[in-house]
Amino acid sequence: MAAHVKTRRVIIFIAFVIAVATILSVAVTNYWQWRQPVFKDSPKLISAVQAFCQNLTARGQPLPASVSLRELISSGYLAASDIRAFDGMDVTISLAANENTPLGALIWARLPDGSINALLADGSVQQVSPRRFEKYLEQSGQTSAPTDGSQPNRSETNGTPSAAGSRR
Repeated sequence: MAAHVKTRRVIIFIAFVIAVATILSVAVTNYWQWRQPVFKDSPKLISAVQAFCQNLTARGQPLPASVSLRELISSGYLAASDIRAFDGMDVTISLAANENTPLGALIWARLPDGSINALLADGSVQQVSPRRFEKYLEQSGQTSAPTDGSQPNRSETNGTPSAAGSRR
């Protein structure tokens, strides 16, 4: 009988541990999802890129191959609060991708760990190392921002420039 009671206690203990692990897993997952900001203002981002391109064209300046969100913020086309979901990432948007470069990257983000997530013109999303991404861009005929591993610091991603939100 003592063995039966001991076995029963072990089973109850194992069930308790599984229940606690499940509850903690659900709690951590819900907390993480709650904490992750979601980008919901695509039209504002698209308008900022269009305004950036129109202003360069109006001044007779050539369009660069790409523009970073950091550049759009520092030029006043976006406020840092507009792109809070991208904090800690260095995001670049291609201005040269078109139907002639179906393998081109439309937008890419250097993550805090140094890897790059890229949305490609074929609709796929790839996560690659900076070196592999640079080779990919060369093969597709695109150029990119430096892939030296530099990351924006907190003041660059969270600071609000004096002209933030203004349209030039």
